[in-house]
Amino acid sequence: MTAKIPGLPISNDELCALFDHLDRPNPEPCTHTFKETAKFLAAKSLPVEPMLNWLGSNGAGCDCEVIFNTDAHWGELVGRTPPEDEL
Repeated sequence: MTAKIPGLPISNDELCALFDHLDRPNPEPCTHTFKETAKFLAAKSLPVEPMLNWLGSNGAGCDCEVIFNTDAHWGELVGRTPPEDEL
C-alpha cells in the first residue's frame, strides 16, 4: 500500500488512473492546455480546479506535461507502471 501524497486532492489510485488515461496509445495531440485532464477529472466527479493547481505546482502546465513532468516524479509513488515498462 502506498502512502497518501500530502496535498494531493484526489486518491493515489485516481492519480494513477489520470496518468494512464493521458498516456494511452494514440491520444489526441496536446493543445497545450489541461483540456483532457479537466475532462477526465470532471467525468469522474473529481475536484478539477484543486487538481489543476496541484499539477501546476508539480511541474505540469498542460496535458502532455502531466505525463512528461508530473508522472515522471509521482507515477512510481502511486504504483503506476508506464506502458513502456510493462511486459
